[in-house]
Formats: sequence, structure tokens, C-alpha cells
Amino acid sequence: MSSSKYEFRIRAVTAFISLTSDDLQPNLLGQKIEQCASFLRTVEHLLTSAGYEVQTLRIATNPFGEYLSPVILNDPEQLRQTLHLLDETLKSNSIDFFAMGPATTPAQVESCPLIVSTSHRLSCSAELGTKDTEMAKKSAECMRSISQLTNGPHCKNGLGNFRFCATACCKAFIPFFPGARSLSLSEQSLSDRNVISFSIGLENGVLARRLLMESKSVENISTVFCLGMAQALGPLSTICQSFADESEEKIKFVGIDTSLNPSLDEGGSVAAAIEQIDIVNKFGGRGSVAVVAELTQALKSLPGIVHVGYSGLMLPVMEDSRLAALVTSGDIDTTRLLALSSVCGVGLDTVPISGDSSLVDILSLILDVRSIALRYNKSLSCRLLLCPGRKSGEKAGIESPYLCDCHVLPL
Repeated sequence: MSSSKYEFRIRAVTAFISLTSDDLQPNLLGQKIEQCASFLRTVEHLLTSAGYEVQTLRIATNPFGEYLSPVILNDPEQLRQTLHLLDETLKSNSIDFFAMGPATTPAQVESCPLIVSTSHRLSCSAELGTKDTEMAKKSAECMRSISQLTNGPHCKNGLGNFRFCATACCKAFIPFFPGARSLSLSEQSLSDRNVISFSIGLENGVLARRLLMESKSVENISTVFCLGMAQALGPLSTICQSFADESEEKIKFVGIDTSLNPSLDEGGSVAAAIEQIDIVNKFGGRGSVAVVAELTQALKSLPGIVHVGYSGLMLPVMEDSRLAALVTSGDIDTTRLLALSSVCGVGLDTVPISGDSSLVDILSLILDVRSIALRYNKSLSCRLLLCPGRKSGEKAGIESPYLCDCHVLPL
């Protein structure tokens, strides 16, 4: 951990804004992004002054089809120019994380590879419908296309899919990327479109480990763990809410995503933290579903904390060293991850699969995630990292400071 006095970091302060086609004029876009960036830096200063470590400042928008017109989306050159303008605006305001919201039609999904390829700053997603499978099919094709991009280190060896996912039942204000999004324009009044909302995402594997060691057994999660987590997050929640209440600007604090989220630090694995509970000998084995279900219930009911986003258990395979080791040993596969997703948050996240996986195999995983999300009305996403030239059992070979190396999972 860092020198922060807290046992967790703030992974993301994410601001949510609404854009229309009118905002894409250079002067208006610059003004809107500058205003939002200034707001984020104010929040960052407030939190760091209180002793918190803030890792990233992020901006997420309404679905990009609401501000990128069909004329732009259907013309690759116009889209490229518009994305370049956006990227330059973000760069000049020192914003490195910008989610453009979800594609909401199959045609819009076809624009996602170009969005991802343009810059390391840009992320997007595809919102899966409740009935037809066309969006899921397009998402599978999109993941395949993104994995084959070669223009820059942000896309090398399949890394581009780090910034794209398919989402199901994901509501607005999730602070984590790439599924983050603001409200659709149809969900807002005209005055609401000028409000900047913000939420907080955490990196809290070390804190989770201590609280679960103290809990020892599953029956203590609702008391020892729940109260300990609420106590840890209470001051952060108070600071953010007070700032919004006292601000003269149109600011709204929408809550904390209380999800357990790992770090690559020593002791930062969430999977290893869960192994501190007596009925879990090895994460993914017997007792894991029971503990994960109890943890999710606790994270959604922390006293005094307004929760938002996933607020469950995050199991990003390539962001959790213990999970990666369990994949290598054959103790974790996509079927077990899906089973855990039925009682916790997020879905399939940073799951490395072979670069030559068939579209049917990719589609099957996306539809499995969608089915669980719809059945239980929970926010889930599917972020698959297709590894070009790599087979099941081989090292994924994706290089990123945010990821640990891991073996490719079999399908």
C-alpha cells in the first residue's frame, strides 16, 4: 500500500456529464470538458487533503449515439476526426480516462473498434437488449475486431479489449470502466443536463483481507465485516456528500461503489481475502458461493453508505494475482466464474481467452452473462481479453501496468 493512512485507495473519482450533438463544436466541447476536469481536480484536492490516495480522475457520458449523429457514425473519416478532437481536448485537460457510454444499436457497435483504436483515453461498451441476440452477436464480432488492432501500445496483443465490454442491466453512475455511463438524455430534464454527478470506485483488497480475517466465519460477515467496512467508508462518504451539498455549482454525489476490488499489491487479492473465511479452503471451491453471496448482501447494505454501481464482488482475473494463479492451476474456469457471478457483481472481467476463439464461443459467454443479469436483475458486464496467437494454457502475453500475466482460459 501507499503512505496513505487508509487501508484502501480511491481507484476512481468518476464524473458523469451529458453531451448533445451541439456540444461537439470545438469551443463548446473544450468548455464542457474543462469545466468537468476542473471539478474533478477540486474533488481530488479535497480527498488527498483528507489523507486519501486518488489514483484516477474519469469522465463518463450518456450513450454516444445521442451525441454522435448517424452522419458521423456512418462516415469513418468524420468519426475519426471527431474522436481526434475529443482526444486532443481530453489531453489538454489531463484527462486519461473517458467512457463514451454504450452503443445501444447493432449499427453503433460497429463504431466501437474505431473508438478504442483512436486513443488509450477512450472507452465504450455495448448495451445488451433483453430479447434479441443481435447486440450480443455484434459485441462478439467487435471483441474479435478489437483484438486484431495493432495501431499503438494501447491495442497491442489484444489490450484494446481492456476498454470495451458488453453490459447487461447496467444502470448509470457505475464509476468503473469501460461500463460507466451517465443517464440517457430521455431520462433527464433539460436542467438536469447541466448537472455534474460523481461517484467513487475503490481499490480495497487489503482492507477486505483484514476484515475477513477478523470475521473468520461466514456468520460474522453481516456484523464484523459489514460494520467494519461501513466504518472505513463513512468519512469518505461524508466528505463527498458535504462537498456536493455546499457547492454553489450543480453538483450531485450519487454514491460509492462499495465493491471489493483487488490490487496487485502484496495482500491485495480479493480471492485470497475470501480464503480467510473458514469454509473456503480454496477460492472457487466449496463454500465460495455462500461467502460471496453473504459479502454481496453486506456490501449493498452498509449502514450510512449510499451505494451505487456494481456494489458486489469484483473478480477481474488479470487484476487479481490469486485468481490468476488459480487459473494457472486449473482451479478456476469460466463456468465457475459464471456461477459466482450469479450471487455477486460485475460478471466476467479481464478474462483471457484464445485469440482464435470462435464467434460462437465468445457469443456463448456474452449470452450467459446477459441471462444471469436478466434473471437476477443485477448489473453485469462481459470483458473478454482475446489474446492473438495464444492458445489455452499459454501465457496471455498482455502487457499493462494494470494487469498481471495469466494463462489463457480454456473454453
